Amino acid sequence: MTAFIIGAALLALLAVLFVVLPLLRQRSGKPPAAVAAMISALALIAVSVMLYAVLGDPAGVRLTPANANGAGKQIAALTRQLERSPNDLSAWLALGEAYGFNAQYRLALRAYDHANTLANGNNAVALAGLGEALLLGGDDQQASKAPFYLERALKLDPRSPKALWYSALLAYRSGRMQIARARFATMLTLTPPPPANVRSALQKMIEQIDLKLHPPIDAATPVDAATAIHLHVMLAPKLAAKVPAHASLFVFVQGPGGGAPLAVKRSSATLPQDVVLSADNAMIAQHAVRPGQKVIVVARISVSGSPLARSGDLYGQIHYVAGKTGPRSLEIDKLSP
Repeated sequence: MTAFIIGAALLALLAVLFVVLPLLRQRSGKPPAAVAAMISALALIAVSVMLYAVLGDPAGVRLTPANANGAGKQIAALTRQLERSPNDLSAWLALGEAYGFNAQYRLALRAYDHANTLANGNNAVALAGLGEALLLGGDDQQASKAPFYLERALKLDPRSPKALWYSALLAYRSGRMQIARARFATMLTLTPPPPANVRSALQKMIEQIDLKLHPPIDAATPVDAATAIHLHVMLAPKLAAKVPAHASLFVFVQGPGGGAPLAVKRSSATLPQDVVLSADNAMIAQHAVRPGQKVIVVARISVSGSPLARSGDLYGQIHYVAGKTGPRSLEIDKLSP
């Protein structure tokens, strides 16, 4: 039953990725949508199950779908326990989780706030719970306080799944793509590790961010025909298993004597793909490829995402005459030692 629910939640997550992510983008000239509404669209469908059933419940209470219908009884039991032991921090955390699972965020906020007071502000679970409850409570003014608690939670526990998730979504919404990417990437390294299908969902988030950080040039953009280099970049089948989902593709144009690249372009390492470079892609305007120049074109898949060559990168290269050779295939078939 649990596996089925996790699978269903993942499908929901994958579906809403492509609906909610565009809503999270800031649009010039248009007011942003309400924070709580946007976050809730994703969180209420999938995040609860992913965090509680897959990544684990830091408070030690597992509210799986199998007993979700009995959550009311669990809340009642926790309430009675707290009447007997009002300073039981773990019980307050568990109560906050229970209310949150039931989407009773105002009550969750009270429980987490009490836990935070008992912990003197030094419990990452309570702080992350406060951030979640503030974001999902439906009050934009209250939601604006959430980042403070999420960031404090991450200072205490840099691997808090809940704090990583919500702070990454907020970073994405505010255009802080590098932070969002780093936090989604950290979620991929959590222990216990997410199953393959959840990893795939997180990697799709990262790929979306990579496209925003390094958008491909629109095919309709004019290309300098006199210096154009048209490539169809492919990956040798023997190397397919060595390409991680977050890798980047760099295509460099170099003069026969080496030195700084004459042109460079970066994109996601989704292959095969067509790439066009020209003098317009020069890193330095005075150091660009010239019409009819004989060059070496190198396509490299960077495992680390760095433009600098490192061990484990995959690459291939061909010779080309700028503006004259015409379309050519470039196969990535070598592995850097």
